[in-house]
Amino acid sequence: MILNRLLLICSLIVLTNSCNNNDHFGGSFQLSVTIDTTRASIGDLISYKIITQNIGNKYFKIENPQFLEPLELRSTKLLYDKREKVTGAEFIFSVWDTGMVTIPPITVNLFNPDSLFDFAMETDSITIEVISLINVAGDQKMKPIKGPIPVENVLPIRILLLMILLSIILFGLYFIYGKRIRNKYDKGKVETNIDPADKIALNKLELLSKESYDTKIKIKEFYIKISHILREYVENSVYIKSLEMTTEEISRNRASFPFNMEEIDSLLDILNRADLSKYAKSNPEIDICDYDLKAGKDFIINTTSSWKVLKN
Repeated sequence: MILNRLLLICSLIVLTNSCNNNDHFGGSFQLSVTIDTTRASIGDLISYKIITQNIGNKYFKIENPQFLEPLELRSTKLLYDKREKVTGAEFIFSVWDTGMVTIPPITVNLFNPDSLFDFAMETDSITIEVISLINVAGDQKMKPIKGPIPVENVLPIRILLLMILLSIILFGLYFIYGKRIRNKYDKGKVETNIDPADKIALNKLELLSKESYDTKIKIKEFYIKISHILREYVENSVYIKSLEMTTEEISRNRASFPFNMEEIDSLLDILNRADLSKYAKSNPEIDICDYDLKAGKDFIINTTSSWKVLKN
């Protein structure tokens, strides 16, 4: 499309009162109007500017103009000078029909610095010739259809979906956390064992003596229990981890125990017989079980003085 735009500057200079006392800014106020073309095609944007000069300390207001179809006001903006002072305004028009279209006069009101009305001025009306795009291009063919303009979603769908997903994840974590098995700890049921090691061991041996061990399986269970009771007694009394030691390790480290040789030999004799019974290498008789039970009690009673501080 070839547009023969003509630059037309329509200037309207109005002289105010003679100002014999020189009260109008030391010069005459001037109002001018410019338009970038008087010949346009349908849909073209037309720039229409109102410019003031020698306004001094005064200011102006533009009354709301009434524009009739097919003239359409698209946008407006203020114009500033180098000192950032408002000196005019720009109107952007478009026309949606062919023919002669007139921009009507626009009233500009001037006010003194104290906001008192001074005077008003009107711009001249300007006529614009609007022609068809076909006439300008000289081509009768249809112009290609322009593609659709993308429109942004009013609602941020992506953000909403992410927020919903985050809410589901947080709810799932809360649900799983609530289903966990909590450790039950009842302070009222906690019992503190204050009995000494010898008393605990003797009580367990007393309970063991009331059990029957008339079969090989029961004899094996008997030696498992008596071995554990004696090892536990040694560990709780002299604080040597005999529960984690083998019988051979106890024998090699017998010097570490605060017992005499006879007491250690008595303990090792029971533990060795218990090992043979546990691993099915020997099947002691019932009378041997009775003997070891009595020997275990004697070992506890005889070694108590080695670690226990007796109270008066």
